[in-house]
Amino acid sequence: MPKFLLLIALWLLSTLVNASSLQPLIKQFIDNKPVGSRYEIENEYLFSSKVLPRFYTDRDFQAAWIEQQTLGKNGLDLLNYIRNIDSHGLRPEDYHLALIEKFVHKLLSFKQVSENDLVSLDMLLTDAFMLLGSQLYFGKVDPDKEGADWKIQRKEPELKLDMKLSDAISAKSLPQHLDSLSPRNAAYWKLKELLAYYNKLEQYPWPNIKSAKSVKPYDTAKIIPEVRKRLMQFGYQLTDSLSDVYDDQLIARIKQFQKERGLQADGAIGKGTLEALNRKPAQLSDDIRVNMERLRWLPMRTPDRFILVNIANFELDMISMRDTIISLKAIVGKEYRKTPVFNRKMTYLVFSPTWTVPPTILRNDVIPEILKGPEYLQNKNMTLLRHDGTEVAYSDIDWSKVTKKNFPYMVRQNPGPENALGRVKFMFPNEFNVYIHDTPTRGLFAKEERALSSGCVRVERPFDLAVKLLADMPEWTDERISKAMNRDTELRVNLKTPIDVVLIYLTAWTDGNNRFHNRKDIYKRDKMVLNALNQKPTRRQVR
Repeated sequence: MPKFLLLIALWLLSTLVNASSLQPLIKQFIDNKPVGSRYEIENEYLFSSKVLPRFYTDRDFQAAWIEQQTLGKNGLDLLNYIRNIDSHGLRPEDYHLALIEKFVHKLLSFKQVSENDLVSLDMLLTDAFMLLGSQLYFGKVDPDKEGADWKIQRKEPELKLDMKLSDAISAKSLPQHLDSLSPRNAAYWKLKELLAYYNKLEQYPWPNIKSAKSVKPYDTAKIIPEVRKRLMQFGYQLTDSLSDVYDDQLIARIKQFQKERGLQADGAIGKGTLEALNRKPAQLSDDIRVNMERLRWLPMRTPDRFILVNIANFELDMISMRDTIISLKAIVGKEYRKTPVFNRKMTYLVFSPTWTVPPTILRNDVIPEILKGPEYLQNKNMTLLRHDGTEVAYSDIDWSKVTKKNFPYMVRQNPGPENALGRVKFMFPNEFNVYIHDTPTRGLFAKEERALSSGCVRVERPFDLAVKLLADMPEWTDERISKAMNRDTELRVNLKTPIDVVLIYLTAWTDGNNRFHNRKDIYKRDKMVLNALNQKPTRRQVR
């Protein structure tokens, strides 16, 4: 039913309902909940046990949504918002929709509506607002569990939804107030648009595009019309054609598509490109839902200047006032040595660093080689250290008494071209012992998938990053930075202006040009978040 007809029907029905005050019944509902139990309406639990009673107490137990003994404009606005909440990647049924619709239908069907029915409807709508507002703001899924130890600083814990609801009701602007609780990140709202688009695409046939061999630029192949059509379905601008010639226009769009899917942008339509082209709209919708949820986990405001490492994208960006100052390829942790998701402040650099081998790498990779003889230490420019920091010669140790489990030494690699940290490391102290650094194995940056490190982030062109970070320290010229990167001993340099570092995990996002990007779930985390999004809400209290 159109909204204006619904308003008219409800207004006409208002004369059929008992007009006595609902305040005593609302107070009775609020006050009569046994200690330790939950509010309940027709065998359905409410989620707000603290904020809901505070909200009604502060308004002297007056109804929030019932006006002239029927559902007012604010109630209709909230109902419509819930009906369409799947546009945010959330489930309408999580917010008492079926029970709310039951009471509204009772109003519309000219049945006798009791004051208890109106109280129940008012409570359900209030509880729905509280849960919805909390989930739009904090997210539905617990990032400490299903988020796989997401340790980025969270939003303020006290949301004061009762006050926000009072403001929204007074202003008669429920949709705007709920929208304001969602992330302010422009990428979130673009993903919301794309989610609606891909949901619509699900109704169309989506046959797999198959080719026995890779199709190169300017080849002639039967799949070319299918590829062209598929890209147009994805929203790429192309001239509709049945030609099977892989022409310049299509080459340009394929390269753009490859770049936006994290593939080598060589224009060749091979296995990886076909897999990306064949991903179903429903799969892309799921990716978007998962990453909209991750964006809800982020702080409401981002720093003016920060370094962003998207682990799933293998890329580091330095951003200032929303402009990307530098963008560099990155290498991140292997699947079994994952780079953690967290944020800290970078405070200093170390040029020509030494590298003290961390316990896991020492135990699994280094000790077995050392036990074979001193050649490994010599070839790697490494030194054995006692735990007090003093050096010990290999020949001074009785190796018959040393095992992998009984190794009472540390191992340090000295500065040099083969140092595992390269020529510079960028430090943002944290409990994970993770940092950004150079690497001697630069050939790895040519790979499409770069989950190859032991947890730290290796960065391409570290000299350029150092130049940007020291730009407000004029004494640090390019020449001086170059010399510092080629010393025989470490040199620590404190940053004049510390900078926030955010290590994030996003497999779907939009860039500053509103282009959609999609990546493989290298750590296999998306399914866990998606499963949690598709479950009923937990009993976690509304904040």
